[in-house]
Amino acid sequence: MISRLSAFRPARTVQRLPPRSAACPLSFRDLLAPAAELGLVLPLVRAPSAAVARGALVAAKALGSALGLALPRGGRPDRWFAEVTAAADEVAAGLPLLLAGEVVVAGEGALDVERAVSETWALVDAGLTHVSIDGGAVAAPERGRVLAEVAAPAVERGLGVDWIVPLEDASGAAPRAIAGLQALVRRGFRPDLAAVRCPAPADEAAARAQADTLARLALALRGTPVMRCGPVTPALLGALQGSPVRACEDGGAAEERAAVEPGATAPGEEAERREARAFAEVTDLVEGLGAAGSAAALVSGILRRHEERGP
Repeated sequence: MISRLSAFRPARTVQRLPPRSAACPLSFRDLLAPAAELGLVLPLVRAPSAAVARGALVAAKALGSALGLALPRGGRPDRWFAEVTAAADEVAAGLPLLLAGEVVVAGEGALDVERAVSETWALVDAGLTHVSIDGGAVAAPERGRVLAEVAAPAVERGLGVDWIVPLEDASGAAPRAIAGLQALVRRGFRPDLAAVRCPAPADEAAARAQADTLARLALALRGTPVMRCGPVTPALLGALQGSPVRACEDGGAAEERAAVEPGATAPGEEAERREARAFAEVTDLVEGLGAAGSAAALVSGILRRHEERGP
């Protein structure tokens, strides 16, 4: 079954992988529909280093969970892709993965758009399978046109794209977010997800309230899934289980937990310490979202949908 899943890897991703690699990065487009059928919330981990990525991959493999890894903005996508997929081939062969990067559009001017398109190309060319686009600095009347242009290199290659929803459009104001999405669609940009950046809830009541707000937004957007980004708490993860939110980023928790004080360990032990700490944090994330065992179910769902569509 896993070998059949490898056929769904994007073409550029396969070109960037070593021959016979069993790493299985996929587009969010292939994961979203079966995740929705199963009611799954997919975990996404910000992984700036190979040690954090490796710890996350070991945790996901041990729990049988699909996993997303995100390259923080400013990192080198080609080097990151090589390190992450090498780790995946070694410790998480065949596990459904998402490899994401972010592009920030500084404005609607020609140079700003050209720079953002170049950043998208760099992510696509490196082999990543998903692109997040922050167009909050673009004037609203131009946002759809600009974001469609910036997303084009990823969309043309079947990769997933999300639109980072401005917080003011998501905090209790679903109609505003819906209007914003409809305006983007009319101007040529149809994202696969709406990504909402949220603060960490202060307590259990705030966690439930935030999860309810995201659920209402997901239902109101009708067909555009929602991904939550930002710091998480155990209460929030529990509140998201079974919700219509389709993905949840860790807000950098694995990166923070993996931090080792300079000089606290011998140089040869530092990577192992980082990996172990990231493993513990990602284990909490996966279990908190109820995503353990999701990999096999997603693989079955992807293959079933492919068979139903036919050749």
